[in-house]
Amino acid sequence: MKAMGFSALGFVVLGLAVGGVACSSGGSTTGNGGESSSSGGGSSGSSGGYGGPTCNPCADGGGSTLQSSGHDVNPYGAPYPTPSSGYGHVPRSGSTPGSILQNFKFYGFVNGSVPSPDKMSIVSLADFYDPCNKTYKMIHLTAAAVWCGPCNQETDALVMAKSDLASKGVVVLQVLFDGATMGTPVYQTTLESWIRLHASNFTELLDSELVDPNLGGFFNTGYIPWNADVDPRTMELLTSTDGFSGSVDTDLAPGLSDVAGTPGYTVSYKCQ
Repeated sequence: MKAMGFSALGFVVLGLAVGGVACSSGGSTTGNGGESSSSGGGSSGSSGGYGGPTCNPCADGGGSTLQSSGHDVNPYGAPYPTPSSGYGHVPRSGSTPGSILQNFKFYGFVNGSVPSPDKMSIVSLADFYDPCNKTYKMIHLTAAAVWCGPCNQETDALVMAKSDLASKGVVVLQVLFDGATMGTPVYQTTLESWIRLHASNFTELLDSELVDPNLGGFFNTGYIPWNADVDPRTMELLTSTDGFSGSVDTDLAPGLSDVAGTPGYTVSYKCQ
């Protein structure tokens, strides 16, 4: 099944990718999921992609003053992993562990809740690092664009699945990286509108494709949504796929199978 739309950059084809529906645009490629020579594909000239120019999300008058930093330790004081081999983009393959993700930091709204005044928080991956599995069994990270039909479909499905996912220990983090027309930046107001549109009940984050993106090296922006599963015990990238199959259960099954086993890396933190 294919659907076609039109964008400022030409025709947008919503087709099948990795067994499911994905937005295919022929648009720019910021990465291919392969290893990068940079440290985890993070931003250059800024601290984890949340300082300096990424203040642009608030430049449209959509909100008040932002927090100035994020966390480098998890909620119970465990320092974020610093692998000797560095960070990367490669998912697990068979018995070969995937890369450990950099502690990316984003502007966003925790649990889809927009406070009053509407002040965004700095959300760090360290906030979800859980070497002892006290709170989380798996992190599901997904990237979406406002113009992408399957991204909208997947978001609604994730909202509906929130209770079931929570019972399995899955936390969902969604990153919005492109606006209503391909190649347009996203702002705080864009994210707030997206949250209202989908009645989002999970953490929503900004990562503009045009403003020093954290996740730019992880996926081709023309084939979305991008979905990844992460083991919170080690922050290992377990899966990295394009598209939405139409079933949240189907898409998350491989990652849940992986986290049910032994971690790909030694858990160095001593759990109490």
